[in-house]
Amino acid sequence: MSTDSYQYKPHVINVSYTEISPDIPEFFTHKRHVFIMTNTGRPIYVRYGNEIKSSIFLATINAIFQKFLLFFFEDKEKQTLFKISHHKCNIYILQRNQITYICSTSSLQDSEFIIYQMLDFLNTQLISIVTDQANIHLSQKPNYDLAFSVGGSRNLLTLAVKNGLYSPCIAFNSICTLPMTVSLRQFIHNNLKEIKLPNIIASLLLTETFVIDICRQKNMEFKTSDILIIQSMIQGQGQLKKGENWIPICLPGLSAMGFVYAYIYFFYQNIIGIVMISDDNSLDMFTKCKEAAQVLIQKFNSNNLQQTLSSCLQNNPNTPKCIDKQLQIKHFIVKHIQGQVYLPVFQAFGINNKNFKFYMQQYGELYKDFIIAQSLGNQDTKQNYFVWDSKGFGITQYHDVVVRILKLQQDNVLFQ
Repeated sequence: MSTDSYQYKPHVINVSYTEISPDIPEFFTHKRHVFIMTNTGRPIYVRYGNEIKSSIFLATINAIFQKFLLFFFEDKEKQTLFKISHHKCNIYILQRNQITYICSTSSLQDSEFIIYQMLDFLNTQLISIVTDQANIHLSQKPNYDLAFSVGGSRNLLTLAVKNGLYSPCIAFNSICTLPMTVSLRQFIHNNLKEIKLPNIIASLLLTETFVIDICRQKNMEFKTSDILIIQSMIQGQGQLKKGENWIPICLPGLSAMGFVYAYIYFFYQNIIGIVMISDDNSLDMFTKCKEAAQVLIQKFNSNNLQQTLSSCLQNNPNTPKCIDKQLQIKHFIVKHIQGQVYLPVFQAFGINNKNFKFYMQQYGELYKDFIIAQSLGNQDTKQNYFVWDSKGFGITQYHDVVVRILKLQQDNVLFQ
């Protein structure tokens, strides 16, 4: 298997779209539009086109939206995602504090659950760029120009939209872990634990799509969304895989009000990376991270770990033992109770084929129903199958695997 089969295939940001605007017909030929604006209608980001050229259009949308809230929802504080349906399109609106996120889609089969997860992650990505100080500025000065603060990070927002629509990690709030033996992961974890530098919040070994291992401070919460933000930043900024980097980053799950610093160094053909998160931005801290990384890499080299991890990547995926003899299965995604996604066919991020995009739309609605049933304490979710649809998609629970999402060739019969 070539390395191309497991390396991240990036989504290309098409700069030619910056010249289009809502006043020309080509603008509306796109299947999905995404907009970010302040609650006063001031543009922050548009997926296709130019924010300034779209300002009048967004101001009109904002006025309509405010009237929509006034007349159709008595208690808008309890609403999370607003939906406006039309025979040609659906419009989804998500409000987060002082910022409004809008997705207009002409694909009426789009999963509402996937659209919501995408917009929610888009909010996380925006806050990671500007911090939650932006909401404070907007509450004090409603005409504050947040688009200026986004600056050159616009491509990260476009990447967040693309991944948000087609990544199971974002849809299921999970990380994609690299399958390996327990002994190998324990060896890696023990070595990461030896990085006992003061002010290190977490140390990670990862690729652009897979998480190999994480070691964090005791009593320190390090959310899944923060890991996805780190991987998205690496995906969107290819220079981070070259040399050693010491950069500020806001991780909203850790603290949305300010920045921490990330030491990022990719080794072994720029495939595997070491990331250390610190709340100390000093040059001395960077030097300590650099020295610790070199010690770690030397230990890995002496144990031939880099080649072993490369083999794990090339041999991925494996079929879990609980379903390896079930010939009816066409495709599956497994989510572990610890928030790890195991998907053996497609990439976790980046370019995916049409089949996977179709799967994700079907999975979204079934997964939403499954989560609702779990929150209500439905005992049926502990049985083999919770729900099936007419196309043969289903969700089940099995031992420590909370969700298994399957595609069968024919009848919905797997376990007797």
